[in-house]
Amino acid sequence: MSDLSEKLKYFRKKSCLKQRQVADALGVTRSTYSYYETGTTRPKLPTLQMLARLYNTNVDVLLDDYEGNNNETLSSPNYFEGYQFSDRFNQLSDFEKSVLLRIRLMTVDEKNKLIEYLDKSGDDK
Repeated sequence: MSDLSEKLKYFRKKSCLKQRQVADALGVTRSTYSYYETGTTRPKLPTLQMLARLYNTNVDVLLDDYEGNNNETLSSPNYFEGYQFSDRFNQLSDFEKSVLLRIRLMTVDEKNKLIEYLDKSGDDK
């Protein structure tokens, strides 16, 4: 059985991110995010939703107590079958990762506004 803190740590490491990068993307301090990973505190629902978007999963996966067949653990390749963070993402600079992580946290409306802005700024050239 896995708890939220283990899952957050697993997803962050699988994504090759540092606690500081995740904290910055969420708009919290590194120590606050660290408390989530140690189980000292639990993130509120809006933060959980942002974490789910950040890690390209859903809140149910983060909160669900999963007991797999044959005592699967988070390190089991079958536990998060299909979840992979692109190797191309891991080759980006910290700045580029930060920008992409913040985009992943945007709502659909915010993403549409960003696209409109980028389209308009491209027309100025």
